[in-house]
Amino acid sequence: MKSGLRNSFLVVCFLLFIVSANGQLTADAGNNYTICPGDSVVLGGATPASGGIMPYTYHWAPATGLSSTTVAHPIAFPSVLTTYTLTVTDDTNAVSTDAVSVALKYINKVNAGNDINICQDGFTTLGSNYNITGQGVTYSWAPAGSLNYDTVPRPIATPLQTTTYTLTATMPGCDVKVDYITVSIINIAISAGNDTTIAEGQTIELHATGGFFYYWSPSPSLTNAYAPNPDVEPVVTTTYYVWAETFTHQCGRGDSVTVNVIKGDQVYFYNTFTPNGDDINDTWYIGNIWKYPNNTLQVFNRNGQLVFRQEGYANTWDGRAFGQDLPAATYFYIMDLGNDRGDTYHGTVTIVK
Repeated sequence: MKSGLRNSFLVVCFLLFIVSANGQLTADAGNNYTICPGDSVVLGGATPASGGIMPYTYHWAPATGLSSTTVAHPIAFPSVLTTYTLTVTDDTNAVSTDAVSVALKYINKVNAGNDINICQDGFTTLGSNYNITGQGVTYSWAPAGSLNYDTVPRPIATPLQTTTYTLTATMPGCDVKVDYITVSIINIAISAGNDTTIAEGQTIELHATGGFFYYWSPSPSLTNAYAPNPDVEPVVTTTYYVWAETFTHQCGRGDSVTVNVIKGDQVYFYNTFTPNGDDINDTWYIGNIWKYPNNTLQVFNRNGQLVFRQEGYANTWDGRAFGQDLPAATYFYIMDLGNDRGDTYHGTVTIVK
């Protein structure tokens, strides 16, 4: 028993002697490197492990971009900046670690940017935010015809049609890098319709096409400034402008149409209105009635009962009788213009709900 203890003691002393002679276990992952994209480098110092007691075992991490994780000098070919850690273990299970970083030269960050949609007559900036000067990278863009400059990191493109641009980037010692970006044009053809002519007192429906959202002006004579086909009631010749946008509001264009108005005093009776509170066609409109301030209007239901009467009617009847909403139906009217000619009109008007 004493002999066994003595032998173990001697072994420990022998190991301590060797460790003392060899020195403390030390790992050497090597120097940091900067390489071109696609290149590789051998990791590990001239002596990746020293000191301690051989044999050594090696472990490199992470494994991404390494030819092996268990050899002394693996080959590294990372696609991004990567720090590799070497862990060395000797025969006594002593452990030592060291790290080395492998960076990529700046040309690795350079690119043409993401494909993009722009509006007609629009512009966009090509290239990513990493495309900068002062990093040893030379830039060349093609086609150059729709670019403000073709040798800058981020040119401004104003293509008239969908175009794919090619970026060729070079850096001394590295392979040429080629990347692409497509700029697509969103075509939006807005039309406000053809010019037209009406008599004073008439209304007319405008017809805009080509967009998803619309806004018309001037608005005072429009029934709905946000509709593609609003009714207009101009009393003088008027040019209407429409601005239309795509569904995403990304692109928009404008157009105009002129409604020529021929002066006259003819009264125009419109046979329907929709008193539903949406501020569109909520009252009964009679064109040019404002020219006859002495008029008298009477409205009867189908039973001959008077439901509305007003002197000096000014397009204000909202389909109510004695404070109550009238049902959707056809009603009969008598209009006395109260003029010197004694003009009187009668007909029907329908309330639609």
